[in-house]
Amino acid sequence: MESQQPKILIVGAGIGGLTLAIALRQNGTTAVIWEKARVLREIGAGLLLTPNALWILRRLGLLDQACGAGRVISRWEILSRSGRVLQTFRQDGEMPSVSVTRSAFQQMLLSRLPPEAVLLNHEVRGVMPATETETMAATSAHSVTFSAHLIVGADGGNSVVRAAVGDARMPRVLGYVGWRGLVGHVPRGWEDGRISESWGDGARFGIAPVAAGRTYWYATENRAAGWSVPIEERKAHLLKRFRKWHAPVCDLVAATNDDDILLSPISEQHTLRSWHRGSVTLLGDAAHLMSPNLGQGAAMAMEDAWVLAGCLREHGSGSAALLQYEKLRKRRTSSIVWLSHQVGRLIQIEYPILTMARDAALRLTPDWIGTRSLAPVFNFRA
Repeated sequence: MESQQPKILIVGAGIGGLTLAIALRQNGTTAVIWEKARVLREIGAGLLLTPNALWILRRLGLLDQACGAGRVISRWEILSRSGRVLQTFRQDGEMPSVSVTRSAFQQMLLSRLPPEAVLLNHEVRGVMPATETETMAATSAHSVTFSAHLIVGADGGNSVVRAAVGDARMPRVLGYVGWRGLVGHVPRGWEDGRISESWGDGARFGIAPVAAGRTYWYATENRAAGWSVPIEERKAHLLKRFRKWHAPVCDLVAATNDDDILLSPISEQHTLRSWHRGSVTLLGDAAHLMSPNLGQGAAMAMEDAWVLAGCLREHGSGSAALLQYEKLRKRRTSSIVWLSHQVGRLIQIEYPILTMARDAALRLTPDWIGTRSLAPVFNFRA
């Protein structure tokens, strides 16, 4: 007689939720993902899969596929706004990094799951206890309920599931905004596995070639909470803001369709007292939303997924697994949230005298010191 598998519901088909579903299947456990979006479509966003993320992908048998979906990165340069190299981080270790569009990576992960494992247009509006061993999730759109032994909230920084663990606070806005775009060419000088981030006065501009001859760019600037720009004015605003910066900054902005320039506030999550309550737990941004200054949002969600799958394999779907998962993950993710916050403060310095001092300090710091400083972030084994 076959043993009955625990019923697991993952809320959110982002990077963390999909990685968890794949890792669970590798362990012989199936899960269902509910995703509120009607269609998983491309948005003008990319991500950097750093060595810790690639270590997990190798364990899942997806390393070659991930490298093929993006562009392997050999170095990451910090530039001044005039284009002078301030610091170079080398990727010479066992694992490289890969620059990829979020949608390409998401589709790659989706391809490893059967269609019935991911249900779109299923928005969870609330999670409530049903019995001591089960939890009930409900969608308002279809009046559908799902009775589960475990619910995992992988539904992002504005998580609905987070309220079920006793913390309904919203993320904290940090005082600067992020811009993103995607263009159909690779600028001259960025063809050989190079990505860059240029730092200026209260702003930055990142350039990251991805696959298929495209380039993802991103920018930040200091702005108060609630600040925004109409879609039709965004390109003009950016061209003015970065007009004195090195090429190809303005060229990339000019080549982006107006409707494809994305703007969002940069936020991070307050420290949660607990990630779980009963048979509900959190993963990724829902548990520890971090600023993007270290490029670790996706990688931390994937680490969470890998560790949670291992705890469930070892302890089953009960509280022992969730306690162990939180114990293994909370200190590391808290340290990355803190470090990313501090790096953001350094990057977003606005006063010219202070930015000159920052840039001089970077120029005088040997590259190997900068590269080594990232080792604790990138070295993940579990």
